[in-house]
Amino acid sequence: MISHELLKWFHLMGIVLSLGGAILFAFGVFPALQLIEDKSQRMRILAGVIKYFHPLFLLGICTTFMTGAMRLTDLKIGFGSAYYASLGKILMIKFGLTTLIFLIGAGQCFGMGLKLTRMSNGVIEGTMERQEKLAGLIRKMTIYNVVLISVTIYFGLKLIPMIYGG
Repeated sequence: MISHELLKWFHLMGIVLSLGGAILFAFGVFPALQLIEDKSQRMRILAGVIKYFHPLFLLGICTTFMTGAMRLTDLKIGFGSAYYASLGKILMIKFGLTTLIFLIGAGQCFGMGLKLTRMSNGVIEGTMERQEKLAGLIRKMTIYNVVLISVTIYFGLKLIPMIYGG
């Protein structure tokens, strides 16, 4: 069994990887790509970045989710019958936000990102206009996830005094 301290660190690293990576991707990579005038080269570079970013982003959100779920199991035992009355409302909000994060992330990574990568590398057909539209949607979805992850962190921080007192 993983110790509570190690679990907290894995949880924090998952948050850093998913939120930090998404911020860098949306507000660092996309503006930097605008400096490249050749649209096809811009899409090939974006496709190369996506190959690394999307798996790391998914690793981050999955690590955060799994470590959070592991911690909740311990809390259920510790709180007993008062678990849902004490933490239920905030946990339901966090669960709803997490579901949205996963749905948007799946559409971004497995839908649009994969399609853009294949188009830019000539594996499937796709006009430059279509690739640029997909790139814009990927950035928009990344920004949505930055906001949702941030709000989820806010509600997670609201749980700390409930769990540890104070």
